[in-house]
Amino acid sequence: MDTLVMDDVLAQVRLALERDDLAGAAAVIEALQPADQADLVEELADADQVALFSHLHPADLADVMEEMEDGDAASLAELLPVADLAGILDEMEADEAADVLGDLSPELAAEALLEMEEAEDVLPLLRYPDDTAGGLMTPAVVTLRRGWRAKKALQELRLAEPAADSVYYLFVTDTEGILKGVVGLRDLVVASPETTIEAMMDPNVVSVPVAADQEVCARTLSRYGFLALPVVDEISRLVGVITADDLIEVAEDEATEDMYRMVGITGEEQVWGPLRASVLKRLPWLAINMVTLFVAITVVDLFEPVIAGMVILAVFLPLVSGEGGNAGSQTTTVIVRGIALGEVDEHNGLRMLNKEFAAALINGTIIGFGTGLAIYIWKGEWVIALAVTLAMILNFLMAALAGVLVPLGLKAVKVDPALASAAFVTGITDTMGFLFFLGIATLLMAAAVAYAGA
Repeated sequence: MDTLVMDDVLAQVRLALERDDLAGAAAVIEALQPADQADLVEELADADQVALFSHLHPADLADVMEEMEDGDAASLAELLPVADLAGILDEMEADEAADVLGDLSPELAAEALLEMEEAEDVLPLLRYPDDTAGGLMTPAVVTLRRGWRAKKALQELRLAEPAADSVYYLFVTDTEGILKGVVGLRDLVVASPETTIEAMMDPNVVSVPVAADQEVCARTLSRYGFLALPVVDEISRLVGVITADDLIEVAEDEATEDMYRMVGITGEEQVWGPLRASVLKRLPWLAINMVTLFVAITVVDLFEPVIAGMVILAVFLPLVSGEGGNAGSQTTTVIVRGIALGEVDEHNGLRMLNKEFAAALINGTIIGFGTGLAIYIWKGEWVIALAVTLAMILNFLMAALAGVLVPLGLKAVKVDPALASAAFVTGITDTMGFLFFLGIATLLMAAAVAYAGA
């Protein structure tokens, strides 16, 4: 919903609440889509949320809580009477209910489970972490047998009345629950009534283990273009299904997490989150980056006499380090993304390094010579122009080297490349940029003096 429209609706709800018109506020919210309802509820004070929930149907409340952020949904759940909470959880998808229960205190979660009528669907999911296939899946409800005919399979579907988003594919299992094949819903509907399931099923089913990380699940779904993904245990028994909408949310969360980590922010930070949380998430990696910058400053300090003799050198230091840092960030971003998607690992890292070296050499040469020419025309100092040109080329190559090896090295020692790469790559390109530029300038100045003396 458009921000201005949402603000107007929020104002209507708040006005109704101020007048103690809970029915009117509930009517405004019920006219919205669940995602918009969740956004609106999250803007209300805790007391208003609880009062409003008492006037909404449990099915509508379930839709709202499913769309809310996990932390906000858990906070709201803790404010509700246990009986009301249990009724809402019964209306929610099993995986969503498990997420809410997993974020509650053990005591409250246990009380809610005792009050729930459909706790048996949720309990198996609580064994798995939220970020695994087991934590994301919905328990498999409808399965087919190979020997069934199409008409019997359709009868079973009618009796089971599965949710609309859970029957894109129908999975075929044996009597032990072992996954044997998959049948598309369309194929079943258009098949002759006497056609057997075995005749129409595809036995080559792509599945994920119940302990698989959510990123693996999202990549698998994306790779094959599926709308649902079966989840199996260690003996290939079907235990659940992950639908595309669950993994779209996972992909968004993982992208957000990687984006934050690329700039040194640990954990997800909300735009309007607490100040203390923002400080604590950012400070550690700012401190590490400061250490790497002190290394770079130490290199500059070594050349203090040279800079004192030709102060103009200091003007161009940021040019060399800045372009090297940009090049390093580009390479690092590509490599970290490749690692996250499973495209880059230690086995193909050398091939990736060759490619990045080639790109760095071409880009460094073009940028270096262009910059050097501009400096010579501007200042008329061939020593500085040549030093900048050579230093840029070398620093671009260093950026490529660091941008590939640092993320792969961090991954090898079990440190998240997205979290730590930026600080180290920036420190390396700054330090080496200063060293290349001031070192080459020193050699060229000495050569110029010697040539003049001769």
